[in-house]
Amino acid sequence: MLEWLFGSRRKLLEKPTTAEEQSLLDQSLWQAHYLPNEDRQKLIRWCRIFCAEKNWEGCNGQKIDDSIRWSIAAPAALMVLAYPGWYFDKTKTILVYPTPYIARVETRLDGLSGNIPAIMGEFPRAGETIYRGPVIVNCQDIDAAKRSSNEGYHLAIHEFAHQLDLINSPFADGLPPLPADIDELDWKNSMHREFQAARQDVANGHRIWMDDYGLTKESEFFAVASESYFQCPSELFKNHPRVFELLLQFYRTDLRTWLPAWN
Repeated sequence: MLEWLFGSRRKLLEKPTTAEEQSLLDQSLWQAHYLPNEDRQKLIRWCRIFCAEKNWEGCNGQKIDDSIRWSIAAPAALMVLAYPGWYFDKTKTILVYPTPYIARVETRLDGLSGNIPAIMGEFPRAGETIYRGPVIVNCQDIDAAKRSSNEGYHLAIHEFAHQLDLINSPFADGLPPLPADIDELDWKNSMHREFQAARQDVANGHRIWMDDYGLTKESEFFAVASESYFQCPSELFKNHPRVFELLLQFYRTDLRTWLPAWN
């Protein structure tokens, strides 16, 4: 099985990139226009594998084509640009809705909430990440982030940040799998302090730059901060420098090197 998998990936990696793939990348990821050619080639080859290996399902009448696949794959590729062997292997299926959807939630233990039973009922959702289950997104929100920084919002980055968070544990806590040269306890404690400081700022009546949805729990803080890190890195660094530095330690790709100063 592994021989087949890696053999298949090797063939996809060895194929020369095409003009169609270059166009798909540019249409799917606004940051790609500013990246060095070497990194563009890495993203294209990564997207090939990701698109080929995942099970893509359209929901509520949504049709799936290459433009849909790449609009989700390209931002995920950017997140793991420093980790070329990471293909979100535990994510087997991606469900794509045309717009935000209504989800029926039954009482269960939620991997993103710890050992807390989820509330029953119907709730509007932009997307969702399920431990060892599908990633769910909608085209309306994905499209809004394809062509601009979108004020720091990117649904695909948010949901795949949760997937990274869940690699270590079925209960997301804002701690992704850190490289061996990073002190895990120090990193986690530092991010916790930033989370608590932001919550205190809001409690004191101040506004923070990041989306305050990230203040609901530490897993959401990591996901929201990850959106900002790739969509508006200079603004994140300006307003939350320590959060930026911690994410740089993990993602190891500093887009400030290439993106315009207004990002």
